[in-house]
Amino acid sequence: MNEASGSPARIEGFRVRNYRALRDVEFRNMTPLTVLLGPNGSGKSTVFDVFAFLSDCFEFGLRRAWDKRGRAKELRTRNSEGPITIEIRYRERPRTPLITYHLSIDERDNRPVVVEEWLRWKRGSYGRPFRFLDYREGQGRAVRGELPDEEDERVEIPLQAPDLLAVNALGQFAEHPRVAALR
Repeated sequence: MNEASGSPARIEGFRVRNYRALRDVEFRNMTPLTVLLGPNGSGKSTVFDVFAFLSDCFEFGLRRAWDKRGRAKELRTRNSEGPITIEIRYRERPRTPLITYHLSIDERDNRPVVVEEWLRWKRGSYGRPFRFLDYREGQGRAVRGELPDEEDERVEIPLQAPDLLAVNALGQFAEHPRVAALR
């Protein structure tokens, strides 16, 4: 929920790879009311579980959400390799820049590892996408401020472990309001 306007952020699209029944699925141009239709076992419930998984990650941490769902053995699409990737495109409010949250998770030694996590937006209709949070395996950087821009200073902020989400750690600080807004 966007505290400034009282309205929830609006998801405009998302892509999921290697998450249970969703080998590579993308939804584009989503409307406020999106209906999923399909036969049993086609992945409708799994789409909702992707959002429940992210919610658990944001509230309780990646490790707990991962373990709760049976780790990579149960989460990764059968007969597939590579990380589980979730990418969500949303706007915090109408007429604000489109923000993309990208999360890739793999498993090493029975523990989840954040292979890659970033937030980016495209300011203006012709602007180039700009990452204002960029992390790999617990190492990365973020730009501070309400309206991060390409010229702003990127601050290296290491996380304590590669299974921590940067949006959880940095989203608790006032100097990272765009990161906090995702949570």
